Amino acid sequence: MAPPIPPEASKEIELVKSLVARHFPVYDVRVNYDVIQFFCSVDKSNLEESFDRLREEMSAQGYIPMITYDKGEHIVTVARKPVAAYRSIYVNLALLIATFLTMLFAGVLDWASYADEEDAIFTLNNLAAGLITFTLPLIAILSVHELAHYFAARRRKVAASLPFFIPAFPPLGTFGAFISLRDPIPNRKVLLEIGVAGPLAGMLVAIPLGVLGLSLTNSEAKLAPVNVSDNVVVLWFPFIYDFLESLVPIQGDYVLHPTAFAAWVGFLVTALNLLPMGQLDGGHVARALLGRKAKYLSWATVAILIVLGLMYWGWLLFALLILMIGARHPPPLDDISKLDAKRIGVGVLAFAVLILAFAPIPMMQLEADHSFELVPQGSTNATITLGDWVTFSLLVNNTGNTLNEIHLSKSSSPFDWTVAFKRPAQDESNYSETFTVTLNSSETAVLDVIIMSSIAQPPSAENVSVVILGAALNSTQERTVTYNFTIEANLTASASSLRYDLVYPDPASEIRGLAAKDVSMLTVSRARRTA
Repeated sequence: MAPPIPPEASKEIELVKSLVARHFPVYDVRVNYDVIQFFCSVDKSNLEESFDRLREEMSAQGYIPMITYDKGEHIVTVARKPVAAYRSIYVNLALLIATFLTMLFAGVLDWASYADEEDAIFTLNNLAAGLITFTLPLIAILSVHELAHYFAARRRKVAASLPFFIPAFPPLGTFGAFISLRDPIPNRKVLLEIGVAGPLAGMLVAIPLGVLGLSLTNSEAKLAPVNVSDNVVVLWFPFIYDFLESLVPIQGDYVLHPTAFAAWVGFLVTALNLLPMGQLDGGHVARALLGRKAKYLSWATVAILIVLGLMYWGWLLFALLILMIGARHPPPLDDISKLDAKRIGVGVLAFAVLILAFAPIPMMQLEADHSFELVPQGSTNATITLGDWVTFSLLVNNTGNTLNEIHLSKSSSPFDWTVAFKRPAQDESNYSETFTVTLNSSETAVLDVIIMSSIAQPPSAENVSVVILGAALNSTQERTVTYNFTIEANLTASASSLRYDLVYPDPASEIRGLAAKDVSMLTVSRARRTA
């Protein structure tokens, strides 16, 4: 037998029942320890409007109602509104100032790197430029984002705090911002409106700033470094930048302007907030669109982030943070009312923005790549007589991303054949048996290669190969080129009676009279044999 209800509690139950009965006829009441359940008759045509009025009346009395539908019955559950201690507005102000300073620091560093003024970073000019080109644009995107949430909540009479900004170290200077909702969300429509307001408003600021940043990138035309150093960071551009570049095409290989970088950060923050999990903006939108089924999308998103974390460790930290806060989204007070087609379309638009703004690997440290190619220009097969020579043309292509020193030498050859190199554009006369060519990223060089056979070759060897080795001096990268020769046996004199000079097949050159085996730097004109 249930214990009797104290008189004070009976009065409270009657008060709450009278509030509920104004909007929904009550046919049964059940009292639990901390809530009261009212079983009501509901007119579905005006359920949303009636419950919203009930919520406002009860909020003024210190109560929170929730309506559910279970086993064919509509149940209004009422609980006392918990007493919350809200932080002073000075906390918001202090975090705003701290975040502004860290973003200014990031802006100064970004501008100094962009303007190549890293020897004197904290100058008045760098401070002003960093503030104007990075700090103010980024703080504008974040502020509009959070204030849009704030005013959307206030419009629907949901109490909300002013934005809390989160400072961080460069290169971003911030982890974003958030507002605190101090009332439960009334229904799925309000949940969607508050969820999409921030990302869509922030994008409306980020897009023109992105266009401006790309225009400044073109107008100032700071050439991107051709070589990679240890402090080079590469940004992954989201799809939205493909659209922006169709409006403002990048006209060269230029360094991204700080304003374009601020827009990029704005797109990143928008994408993070729209991830459909927990109580992120995307979690609000998913819960409004899918109802209770949103939990499956939330867990799937966490799993995707963990997989992406294998490529970018930041996603692992973000997934862990969401798991600590909670991957599931609490239901709104009215989880029965449905969304109309217009709001469903807005929710789909929000997830389209997520796809456009998301970068699987936002940024990464770029490692130096010393790869290169050796590309023969023409055939690598030739016919040769003993003591004669053949010249070839060889393209050296730096396919890496940094300055490359490529050392060329003979790797193997039969019977001490001689291989020598020169770069015609730099030296019209001298060959060297070893040669080092220095190339910037994407730069090429064409070398002349002369291969001279030995007179000591046995006549039984008719087909031989000479292998040239190219090695990057700053890495383990190596490439080889093989030249194949067919030896002519019909010599006009015996090998023992031959002498030879190194020659270069250029009619403008003459014999220098240097023996191939005795020199390392060869000056050549035309080969000849004498009896």
